[in-house]
Amino acid sequence: MEEEYLIAKAPNPQFFKKQMGDVELIAISDGGLNYDIDMILGRIPQDQVSQYNFPEKQIFLPYTILLIKTKDTLLLCDVGAGEFGNNGDKFFPGLDHTTSRTNLVVPSLKLAGIQPEDIDLILITHAHPDHITGMLDAEGNLVFPNARYLTAQNEWDYWMSVDPSAVEAEALRKHLEALVHEARTGFNPIRDKITFVQNGEEILPGIRVEAAYGHTPGHVMVSITSIGQTAYNISDVVVHPLFVEHPEWAPAIDMNWDQADQTRRQFYAKAADENALVFGHHMGPFPNFGRIVKQGSSFQWQAIEKDG
Repeated sequence: MEEEYLIAKAPNPQFFKKQMGDVELIAISDGGLNYDIDMILGRIPQDQVSQYNFPEKQIFLPYTILLIKTKDTLLLCDVGAGEFGNNGDKFFPGLDHTTSRTNLVVPSLKLAGIQPEDIDLILITHAHPDHITGMLDAEGNLVFPNARYLTAQNEWDYWMSVDPSAVEAEALRKHLEALVHEARTGFNPIRDKITFVQNGEEILPGIRVEAAYGHTPGHVMVSITSIGQTAYNISDVVVHPLFVEHPEWAPAIDMNWDQADQTRRQFYAKAADENALVFGHHMGPFPNFGRIVKQGSSFQWQAIEKDG
């Protein structure tokens, strides 16, 4: 099973288009990063983790962004990691970062025939570095200069004005200064371009923002409905397929464990009941689309392959 979750070579720019009713869903690769394995699986008993034969120290998480194309709007969900994942040794020293590579959003978009200037609207689901550090280019200019920006007020307030030192995620504590820095570096340039969205708000016809708190205080996901079909961009509600198969497990990087656990379990049941298409930022393999299927007292992540 572990072979499904590992990557043998550094990622390259790529995209994948999937039509759903009148809406086109486009997966945009931003590469990925090798994490200290305890940051992801550190709350799971070691004897249970060992059955999957992961590398001793690290685990690779893909970074994939969803672009939603409606009749007249290009909505990008998050802006990617920028150079964040290309500095793997800075954040996770001692790991093999041969396959860590990010800042692929723009080249992946261009492969899909889309220029950064074409993006109309950007929703920031939450302000962790892999979702917000791609806001600026190397010269400090906005990568998506013509876009309007959306995020939840409580997510903005948390990173811009609240000291996050009391977060439950012990695995994140030594990285908190960097997390706050990256969030504010991403948010500050869009102060005059940001609109705060509410839980359940329809931001485009058939496209709503839904509260999915726990991973961060203001984390949101997106529901997309078109011609009787439903899809969800869950962002980081789930960060690895194993957490679908094992609802009793939880990643070490959620900032409010109890809230994140409740969010996940409620979503699993809902997605399975609706047979909805699901997209997750880290839910590889690329293009990160799949379905959550009920299996006894548990669930299973059924990935949709690129040719599926």
